[in-house]
Amino acid sequence: MKNEGKSAASGTNQDIPWENFIKFVRQLSHDLRNQLNAAELQSALIGELTIDEELKSETRRLRELISQLGITLQGLSSSVAEPRPTLLPYTVQDFITDLRKKIGHEFPEKGPAVKWDISSPGATLNIDPQLTEWAAAELFRNAFRHDVAGDELHVKTSVADRSFTFCIREPKAGEIDPTQWMQPLQKVSHGHYSLGLRRARSIIAAHGGELMARFDPASRMLISTITLPCSMETS
Repeated sequence: MKNEGKSAASGTNQDIPWENFIKFVRQLSHDLRNQLNAAELQSALIGELTIDEELKSETRRLRELISQLGITLQGLSSSVAEPRPTLLPYTVQDFITDLRKKIGHEFPEKGPAVKWDISSPGATLNIDPQLTEWAAAELFRNAFRHDVAGDELHVKTSVADRSFTFCIREPKAGEIDPTQWMQPLQKVSHGHYSLGLRRARSIIAAHGGELMARFDPASRMLISTITLPCSMETS
């Protein structure tokens, strides 16, 4: 009996292949969104049938909540899917300009605290601008989501040997392990599932680049680096 119990217990601890997890999330998202669509149509019908203005208002609010659930599920499905970039020539200058606008828009209070040291003249990337911008912005989202000592990030870019480097130095109150920090589903909280950094790494890899992170105990800095191939303008 003891052996049988041990065998059963070991069976429950088997790891699920990531491909199977992706299929599960996609199917679950699809099924739930179908149900949410039906609920949204039903609430719209109720709003049309009633003449009570208060009920109409609450019905509209219900539809907004249902719509937001659908957006959340769509985002979850996208976060586990493998990226398929559409590559376009995009200057580093344009990339940084658009990224700074995005950070300023998403984080109007914390964005101005970011210190930018930009040095990449004449470099052109071959990227999917939307995907790559999302991946870079995810580093900021992750930093602002947690406590930042001094509430200040330092960004530095450079170009060398046909390689573009984008580096963020993020102050930390204590020591962290970047190998755990980059793993999906390590820390799950309301609205956050630790999938963004994995997706960011996959996006950069799909462009022939690399996303790495290391912790410097001397300066207590988490240093995240995106490296992408680039070309240089020739006169």
